[in-house]
Amino acid sequence: MLKNETWFAVVNPQSANSRTRKRWPEHLIRLREAGYLIDYVYTTDPGEATKITQRVLKAGYTHIIAVGGDGTMNEVVNGFFSNNQLINPKAELAFFSHGTGGDLIRTLGITGGLEGFLEVLRRGQKRLIDVGEVLFQDEDRQSVHRYFLNVADVGLGGETVARVNRQSKLLGGELSFLIGSVLTILSYRNKVMCCRIDGKQVCDGRLNSIMVANGRYIGGRMMIAPDAELDDGLFDVVCLGDFSRLKLLLNLPRIYKGTHLEIPGVTVLRGRSVVITTVEKALLDIDGEQPGHAPLTFTLHSRALCLWGKMSDHH
Repeated sequence: MLKNETWFAVVNPQSANSRTRKRWPEHLIRLREAGYLIDYVYTTDPGEATKITQRVLKAGYTHIIAVGGDGTMNEVVNGFFSNNQLINPKAELAFFSHGTGGDLIRTLGITGGLEGFLEVLRRGQKRLIDVGEVLFQDEDRQSVHRYFLNVADVGLGGETVARVNRQSKLLGGELSFLIGSVLTILSYRNKVMCCRIDGKQVCDGRLNSIMVANGRYIGGRMMIAPDAELDDGLFDVVCLGDFSRLKLLLNLPRIYKGTHLEIPGVTVLRGRSVVITTVEKALLDIDGEQPGHAPLTFTLHSRALCLWGKMSDHH
């Protein structure tokens, strides 16, 4: 890697239950000792990472580091865009994972923490990956759009994330999401949804959830879309049918392992555009955040963003 490039780190000090605030100064020393030029700023409010990223890209920085969890990474990715286009198509992004969930790094095949991040910088591997975009309704019924790298889902996942984010994640991401999932399954009612992929209706009826996946993992290690690739130009759309609570609980271990696709009532389809409408209110989850609800329109931007990390399996 060119050591004379200055990186700009957008650091969420609240991530990892505020451990990042304590650890970042020593991480920064190690990174600078390794020869990397790094400027940084702490975020102070939700959504601020997006504005900071937009500002520094417009100021001429070309290499950005997102320091935090999957939610921070999502905000930084959104900051690469302004007025529906990339601020600088040549800008590059690296992820220093320091949070509770850690779903995106599993898809990327990298490890979290300082050593994992130094390894990414040392190897210097990067690739162009697809970016998902979703148009949804916020709480005021205004149309809002967000970009995402990993997975968006509507139904059970949105309700789980709303529950988990209301509570402390002191138990760590994986256990928090597992407990949140079980509690949500026990109270959740399946919803009537209609899904169209590339203009063709693919399902209509009472469903548990629909996942629109660019990456493979959600909820702190559930391999929801085992065949998804970040750079194949397609979403993997996983529909969980009208499952009973018992059937879902019994099959939860299979979802963690990624062996749930053979279960009757689970379908996987691929496409570049996905439209989901619902009769009842159905909450949206994007990369572990819960910003709104259906109706939803998804669009895939093929190989739009340069991300540091391992090369994908099929290269």
